[in-house]
Amino acid sequence: MIYPNENDKKAFFPIKEKEIILEVDLNGKIRFDILLYTIYNQLGIIYKIINADLEYINGNNFGNIRLMLKVNHDSLADLENYLQKYKLVNSKIDVIQKKEAS
Repeated sequence: MIYPNENDKKAFFPIKEKEIILEVDLNGKIRFDILLYTIYNQLGIIYKIINADLEYINGNNFGNIRLMLKVNHDSLADLENYLQKYKLVNSKIDVIQKKEAS
């Protein structure tokens, strides 16, 4: 018989994901394609681009983007640390509220 490991609760409880909208004001410190690469490949977060208003000046990216992300608690913390690392502190995260039909 297999007994659950009390220290490994992740194996028995599914990771709860939620959809959020991330709005980022690019300030020229990171390129747009590098941001998307990091979100998907390094942080493992699935995204959809909702809106992107970008300008390229001397190889730097400026503007505003909105992404819809599927995140769990751990990946959200990693994402916040990454955004703070590049001083994208004007970033805004909104949780999408889904209402069930009655």
